[in-house]
Amino acid sequence: MAKVEIKNIDRLIRRLENVKTADLVPLINKATLIVEAQAKTLCHVKDGGLRASIHPSVKVEGKTIIGKVYTAKEYAPFIEFGTGINGKGTYPYEVKGLTLEYRDTGWVYTPDNGETFYYTEGMVARPFMYPALHLNKDKINKLINNGYNELLRKSIGGG
Repeated sequence: MAKVEIKNIDRLIRRLENVKTADLVPLINKATLIVEAQAKTLCHVKDGGLRASIHPSVKVEGKTIIGKVYTAKEYAPFIEFGTGINGKGTYPYEVKGLTLEYRDTGWVYTPDNGETFYYTEGMVARPFMYPALHLNKDKINKLINNGYNELLRKSIGGG
């Protein structure tokens, strides 16, 4: 049986350990920018407020990097998923863990303190957030894999 000798194994292990803690934040940030741009493209525009409220965020919690794209507009979920009778069954995506419930009746609302009354049966879904991620999933995976491989190559001295 041939004897195999590996030289400098501890140096290689140290370099590989450096990759674990390598700064992946720029890669995650780039991924969130891709999703943000797509969400803004897909977003239903009435006055531009919803589109302008879509932002990326990246934060590090311990060894976890969290990238998200969000909007704080209260009405964003109604646009994304639809509402009422008209919205039921119009959301085209299956999202694990998501259960959608819709009203089975119409309702009256008044946006101006009782000056005007409107009757509605809701509206169809106009998804923009989930499809922004879904449409770019492969692109983001490739971006992160290529970026991580580059960091790995640099860390072990291959480039």
